[in-house]
Amino acid sequence: MSSIIDCIRTVGRGERSRKPLNHSQAYLVMKEYLRGDVGEDQMAMLMMLIRVQNETVEEVSGFAKALREYLREDSKPELSHLSADIDWPCFAGKRQLQGQPWHLYSAHALAKAGYKVLLHGHVEAESKRHHAEHYLDKLNIVRCGSIEQAQHELETNNIAYLPLAVYAPQVVDMLRWQQKFGLRTPTNTAARMLNPANAAISLRGSFHPGFPQLHGEAEGFLLEESGDTSSCTVSFKGVGGETEYNPKVSQTIWRATHQGTEELYWDEQLIESLPQPEKCVLGTSDDNMALMINTAVSGIALALWAKGHDSQLSRDQAIEQAIELWRQYCQ
Repeated sequence: MSSIIDCIRTVGRGERSRKPLNHSQAYLVMKEYLRGDVGEDQMAMLMMLIRVQNETVEEVSGFAKALREYLREDSKPELSHLSADIDWPCFAGKRQLQGQPWHLYSAHALAKAGYKVLLHGHVEAESKRHHAEHYLDKLNIVRCGSIEQAQHELETNNIAYLPLAVYAPQVVDMLRWQQKFGLRTPTNTAARMLNPANAAISLRGSFHPGFPQLHGEAEGFLLEESGDTSSCTVSFKGVGGETEYNPKVSQTIWRATHQGTEELYWDEQLIESLPQPEKCVLGTSDDNMALMINTAVSGIALALWAKGHDSQLSRDQAIEQAIELWRQYCQ
């Protein structure tokens, strides 16, 4: 018998009686839904009730764990052959006035330096934002139509983009509940956490207050549970909610490892006289060029800082390494 009715009652009771799901409840009900034991309308109702109250660390981690297991073990077992160093979800896109997806430069530069970077995401048909998927050809990054093609690109070019519809069509259906029912659900949070290549390093950008912390603590919860000593996730407020770090603002970021989640404060930092690409293929205007370059370097630094978590790499050291890597990229 499914647990969906008990879960709906738990989160949907009156103000004094309702409470969030615990990790086990969230994990179980998502597994039941993915097996077909729970109807779409029931699951959508539960997810929207949760979103109205704001999803918790235990709920999000439970949903994400169930989705990861289902995709890797049942729906898409070929994901077990997909291997990357850096997981880079690209779901939100950037508003028109915020510029092009400059984080693509960060990912591309890391790939040129030898890191295997898997970009993945989803674009709603009606979106008017600048999405990474729209600019892939500018940097000769391949939009892959299969998991096998993604692995080939990672092996040959160190970078690939894998659409969510290719590796998790069930999640795409859940994301469409926003159009069907008029409300976002925790699926939007869990989708960013899928890490299809099980990469050691993951970056997470989100927009709404509290969500960078939610992502960080949920990832920390899962890493503590798994005991994975090689994994690290960095969560921050991304530009427009995209996984793109904004060097113009000071902000708190969260770094999750198997030891838990730590909270750090990074001051704004715009560096002068950074190397400039001979030509900006993304179409960045001259007056935004300095910001674009600083954004690219910041993204590289975040990934290097995450990679160096076990060796206590400092932010300043990561930025120094990122500048050198960017200099080589621009040559």
